[in-house]
Amino acid sequence: MGRVSICASASAIAEALLDDIASFMREPANQNIKVDVEERLSHDLVRQLREGVASVGVCWDSVDLRGLQLRAYRHDRLALAVPAGHPLARRPSVSFEESLGFEHVGLPPATAVHTMLQRAAAQAGKTMSYRVIVSSFDAAFRVVAAGLSISVVPMEVAGTYRQALGVEAIPLSDAFAKRRFVVCFRDFEALQPAARRLVEHPETRAAR
Repeated sequence: MGRVSICASASAIAEALLDDIASFMREPANQNIKVDVEERLSHDLVRQLREGVASVGVCWDSVDLRGLQLRAYRHDRLALAVPAGHPLARRPSVSFEESLGFEHVGLPPATAVHTMLQRAAAQAGKTMSYRVIVSSFDAAFRVVAAGLSISVVPMEVAGTYRQALGVEAIPLSDAFAKRRFVVCFRDFEALQPAARRLVEHPETRAAR
């Protein structure tokens, strides 16, 4: 028995987190464990962990994680989603700076991805032009598929939309496009047994 409260960033939820939680809950030893997953902005997630509101968090390691214990989780790569027929659609890879000549669809300003892209644009001496701001990657892909703009998205999420919507996803060549996700918590030993088992599950699953 037990209940685990997890706060996770939109990217983590959109990628593999829910699959990993489902794998954990299917194991006979964990069938009575309940898991609550709440989407949070990365900086809010970290604050809730520090305040004890949530026990476990999953986010990109670009945020300030001082005072928390970490375990490596997964890696991903950012890509540029473009509609079929776009001038960049046939490229094997593209730099973020090259994308700045086109209008983007972006996530809200408080998200880690938005902050990082604004910083990268400033370092290139340019600004981003947003056609649309949306609240999810699903909405971003649909705006791209409609031919209205392009968007920076996680490569791992793009597979489903490439086939369903005819959107192309081109890997970004920039160093910042390679992202590392971590599982974070205040004190592993202080976690409830159910939470400790969930934190350890990705490592246990990979070792099989």
